[in-house]
Amino acid sequence: MTEYTDIPRVDVHTHMGGAPDVIANHLRLRALVREQLGVDVALWVDLGQWSEPREGEPVGGAGTDLERVAELSEGRVLCCIHDYNGHRGMRLRPDDLPSLIDRGFLGYKIWYGPPSRGLDEGEQGYPYVDDPAHEPTFAAMEEHGIVGASVHIADPNGPFGNRHEWLPDPVEYWRIIGAWRHVLERHPRLQAVTAHMSWLCCQDAQLDYLRNLLATFPGLSVDLAATFQYYHLLDSENLRDFMVEYADRILFGTDQVALGQDELEMRVERLGYCFRILETDEIVPGGYFSDHPTRGLALPRDVLEHIYWRNAARIYPRLGAQLRDLGYDS
Repeated sequence: MTEYTDIPRVDVHTHMGGAPDVIANHLRLRALVREQLGVDVALWVDLGQWSEPREGEPVGGAGTDLERVAELSEGRVLCCIHDYNGHRGMRLRPDDLPSLIDRGFLGYKIWYGPPSRGLDEGEQGYPYVDDPAHEPTFAAMEEHGIVGASVHIADPNGPFGNRHEWLPDPVEYWRIIGAWRHVLERHPRLQAVTAHMSWLCCQDAQLDYLRNLLATFPGLSVDLAATFQYYHLLDSENLRDFMVEYADRILFGTDQVALGQDELEMRVERLGYCFRILETDEIVPGGYFSDHPTRGLALPRDVLEHIYWRNAARIYPRLGAQLRDLGYDS
């Protein structure tokens, strides 16, 4: 049990795809977390599923019935439009983005790395995220204040997600990181949350580079989804200092995909590990996706409040309004 039972938690990085059974399982998860951990997971952000639309279906989740999702989730799931094939060209037209946000979507999820994971066998080459063809999209986002929602840039793993081979191609990794920096330089008013701490969370030198990005680009924030399994690779005091220094630029997330009913008890335990890593100085036996023993960070209460919900409510105004509608003091 946590001593911070009164702090609501917002998970800004999940992949439900609007599926009714998955939404129902998240509500069951919330009930179990409240019962077993004394914690309230108040809201989830759905970034959609990695899948091609069926014939005749709008791309990028644009056909999602937001009212139906709100009804099924009791107002606790907010959806983003998304693009998981940016290396083949952005699927949503820049001119369509403002109207989609006006309809009730929270932001624009863009997945861009490693692009080779999305290529067909034998397919060679791909543009980087700073390709001139993408400029109209980022310009529209900047002009209309559309938040880049958990934008996925680079990856510390092999091109096909081999979790046992860390950073097999460091040159390519840093090329993708550099391309994202070019986008931020060209669009200084762009508001974006990058997923997984921008995947700059596996070495202390990477964390220093992330410090530089946040110091240079005030519209940039990061989420913590799927990063807890790497914290044992970092100096815990350095990581704690980073969390405190940039408390107003960090958002909580898990990267939970299509939660099944048979996973519920395990995910309650895993959420508890994440909370303990952030809140205590204990040796925690794992994170959300790993079993690496990790020293907890014992973050101050005000830092935890920012990470768990205040930053999400500020960066995504619609999310802040939804928290208020649900009775939270945002």
